[in-house]
Amino acid sequence: MSSLKKSIFPKNNSEKNNVEHKTVVYGFRAVLALVTVAVILFLFPISSIYESINLPVEGSIAKEDLVAPFTFPVLKSQEELEQNKKMVLSNLPVILNFDATKWDSMATEVKSFFTRVDSINRSNGIPESRIRSLRLVFPHLEEEGIFLLSTDEDLDIFQTNLLAILRDFYQTGMVEKVEDLPFGDNRKALIQSQIGEVAISEDELLDISKAKERLLSLALVKFEHDQLLVKAMYEIGNRFLLPNLTFDSQKMEARKQMALNAITQHKGMVLKGEIILAKNQTVTRKDLDKLYSLSQFRIKTGLKSDPWHFVFPLLGRIFFSGAVILGLALFLYFVKPHIFFDNTKLLMIASILILQMILTYLILFRWELSEYLIPVTIASMLLTILLDLEAGLVFTFSLGILLGVLNYFDFKLAFITIVAGSLGCFSVKEVAHRYRFYRPMLYVSFAYVVFIYFSESLKLSPSGDILSLCGYGLFNGFISTILTIGLLPIFESVFDVTTDITLLELSDLNHPLLKRLSLEAPGTYHHSIIVGNLAEAGAKAIGASTLLARVGAYYHDIGKVEKPEYFVENQMGAKSKHEKLTPSMSALILESHVKEGVEMAEEANLPQAVIDFIHQHHGTTLMSYFYNKALEQGAKQDLEDEYRYPGPKPHSKETAIVMLADAVEAASRVLEDPKPSRIKSLIKKIIDSKLEAGELSNSNLTFQELSAIQHAFLPVLISIFHPRVEYPEPVEKTT
Repeated sequence: MSSLKKSIFPKNNSEKNNVEHKTVVYGFRAVLALVTVAVILFLFPISSIYESINLPVEGSIAKEDLVAPFTFPVLKSQEELEQNKKMVLSNLPVILNFDATKWDSMATEVKSFFTRVDSINRSNGIPESRIRSLRLVFPHLEEEGIFLLSTDEDLDIFQTNLLAILRDFYQTGMVEKVEDLPFGDNRKALIQSQIGEVAISEDELLDISKAKERLLSLALVKFEHDQLLVKAMYEIGNRFLLPNLTFDSQKMEARKQMALNAITQHKGMVLKGEIILAKNQTVTRKDLDKLYSLSQFRIKTGLKSDPWHFVFPLLGRIFFSGAVILGLALFLYFVKPHIFFDNTKLLMIASILILQMILTYLILFRWELSEYLIPVTIASMLLTILLDLEAGLVFTFSLGILLGVLNYFDFKLAFITIVAGSLGCFSVKEVAHRYRFYRPMLYVSFAYVVFIYFSESLKLSPSGDILSLCGYGLFNGFISTILTIGLLPIFESVFDVTTDITLLELSDLNHPLLKRLSLEAPGTYHHSIIVGNLAEAGAKAIGASTLLARVGAYYHDIGKVEKPEYFVENQMGAKSKHEKLTPSMSALILESHVKEGVEMAEEANLPQAVIDFIHQHHGTTLMSYFYNKALEQGAKQDLEDEYRYPGPKPHSKETAIVMLADAVEAASRVLEDPKPSRIKSLIKKIIDSKLEAGELSNSNLTFQELSAIQHAFLPVLISIFHPRVEYPEPVEKTT
């Protein structure tokens, strides 16, 4: 008998091919690890790499001297830059364009106006006729203006005085409304003309409203003894007041950008060798600004400033992050090789880790929220459900260390990740239904609240702050569990992972496929239930997944519903239809139930883990009955391959157990006088035959496990064939 120990790599025709295969396998894992580390480093701000991990807190006492490794500028803080910008913008004057041509056109209009008035007066000798004509031509003028223009007063003098006043207004400049201009704190305006710029205050700026008031004041001074002339001057002059100062938004924006660009980004210099922070000195905001400026200068100048000081912090971050990833990989390699050599599962782990890092980056660095709002338990609970408890716990510890490293070696976040994440792992270990997620929700919330309360109490935080932070923890526990529930089906579907929750849903005997099996192939249905009991007992005996084995057994023969009458368990004593068929045709029908079962399972969206049982439960077993029948009819002996199931052979312990349980249950049906000793011999005979045929070579089952499976099958079959007490016929009463 050959050893049952499964090789990590499939057998190849030559040692060279085997080496090449190993290179591909390990190369993929190395690339995946490097990409994961690179993504993690990219997510977190590069400035954090060059900030000291023992950066002191403002108001604390420096424990050592910090000396400048090179000369660098001290940058202004964001608050200082904002203040500078605000000050610059508030002191910007309003830019106004002076239109010199406006007065020339307006003077022409004034002269044209009086020329027309003179023409009307000359053509009408009677005053009443003049008034009527002027009112028709100038309907907007009040009575005083019409009356003045219709008299024989010297209009030339009136015109000269009006032109002098208007010229003064237009030379000074007028805007439409002063209140519409975007003045800053300095309330200044800058009037730009061809001869230069003139600064003027808001109070000195003339708008149309002020010009009208000034026109009335000048008319009162000029004609103080003649109210008719005052009113006429005011009415007629208003017609010729138009703004000749306009706001220039483009020049204003250009000046604004020029002023902002002129703001310096630094406020001083630190020379090489200068002590940035002296030992036993009280740390001030000014000191922290210098340390921050040092890290920013390293990023900006790169290798130019100091190559070693630029490269080493980056290498250190890569080293610590890579060490955590390497530790997780070594655990999987030595303890969980079935996960380590599964590309899909490794991609799933990397995806969950990156997702967790993205959430951490968004909350901690982008939105700058409390670290207690980071849903660190999502990854722990997902991996525990998708893989197992051990993988979830080790991942949780790795995640905690990684978050501590990335957060300036502040292990408060690492500790809460390990505590809450571990509790989350244990709380979802026995979650069998989605509605039972209330338990991890409560456990994780409790862990957060307790940790926050005691850790913040030790920091002597105010009671109000502690209660607020406890509220964060309570919210985190609830939202983390809800997100886990939402993400779980996505990861199950994308990475084709079958969880116990899905298996329990499939174990419902009211599932459409099982319901159809029970109605159309009742014998096969009963056979599948018994195989499920046998498989569950065998899996339990060796520590395999009992739920997966039982569910796989339920569905392993669903393909028989297409032609149930061709399988002996469904013939109910009727004559076998195979008697009219050739052995090769019978073999094709038996073989087809595997292919048809796979097609039915795929249409029903069964997970691949269950479909594997349909594929592998016969392996490449020889259909010996029809093969021997073919030989008896004269067939050639080299046609054995035509009478074998297409396989593949079982690739897991669970599928191998179902293969054995299927064969044992079928053989036990024809066992004469099923005593325990005969049942035991039958089980051993079938297991030995599968072993000798090489059907178990890829299953990773050991001899010790096969022995345990054999002993586990026995009580289940004995309970099925146990003898019954023969009850006597009832005696009829005689009267």
